[in-house]
Amino acid sequence: MPARARKSRATKATPDLSGASGRALDVPAFYLYGENWTSESFGLFHIEALAVRNVPNNWRIGLHRHPDFHQLSITFAGGCAFEHDGVAATASGPCCVFTPANVVHKFTYQPDSVGYVISVSSDFVAGLMLDDGPIKASVSKLTALRLLTLHDEASAERLLKLVSLIAETFAADRGRARETLRYLFGACLLELHALIAPVPAADDEAPFHSADTHDLFSRFRECLEAEFELAGTSGKPPEAPYTVESIAARLSATPYSLNAACKRALERSAKDVIQTALLGQATRLLLYTKRPIKEISYGLGYSHPSHFVRFFKHHRGMTPENFRRQFIELEPER
Repeated sequence: MPARARKSRATKATPDLSGASGRALDVPAFYLYGENWTSESFGLFHIEALAVRNVPNNWRIGLHRHPDFHQLSITFAGGCAFEHDGVAATASGPCCVFTPANVVHKFTYQPDSVGYVISVSSDFVAGLMLDDGPIKASVSKLTALRLLTLHDEASAERLLKLVSLIAETFAADRGRARETLRYLFGACLLELHALIAPVPAADDEAPFHSADTHDLFSRFRECLEAEFELAGTSGKPPEAPYTVESIAARLSATPYSLNAACKRALERSAKDVIQTALLGQATRLLLYTKRPIKEISYGLGYSHPSHFVRFFKHHRGMTPENFRRQFIELEPER
């Protein structure tokens, strides 16, 4: 029976279970759920029914993270309450909850919910991701949306048939099953992409080719993931500020082209994407470590703690201190 994840949020900091250098988040890093984390996740693909891991855990999957791969929790009947980096939400089937790598999360499902959990490393479908293709766009948009609800019965039925076929192929494990799984999962991402409302292209994007903007946005995403995986965990300020200008320079791009790429992919500005990533890491450090707020603010690049407090309060509606205290006080009830 899989071991339960620890429930503590702001307990004594421990070495990062993913093996990363320095001291990071006091949250268990699991391979799937209950098993020890392993770095051997290259080319990972795994699918299992919701009941496999939920029934032994009373339909409650405790706080944890996966350092190297994404998860899609696809529910066809029932629903769940879930939390991503301290932000709670609910979902009713049919729906798909997308959990990006390293996001701290937990799920509480309605008993006897029906669906599947797909775990996949980004390299598994890398060969299917054309520069301007919908599969890459699907992953980018799911990363931003996190929750996609299927309002159309016909769409839900198509996705159920496709995911059931993926599960059947995975279980059979016959010759060339891996390549078959790769393309079936690609088809699953295409189906999800078709259900996401299209993002209209802005008029000021005309000078940029589609392939160029997709490539720039992909490199931008990878840069942010690398930057914010351990940001603020060393207690030292970052080598370069987390600004559009600074990150664009590292990508050999202009702020204008980086903004155009973000608007095309997500209909959001580059500054907004950076601040969302910064807020996510700040939230993780507040909830899952006991680092002083002053240390967190300097580690995230703020010259003075008051600047960090102003930023956090603007987005979360309360100071970092009150936010941390609220979660500590509510933890026994959660």
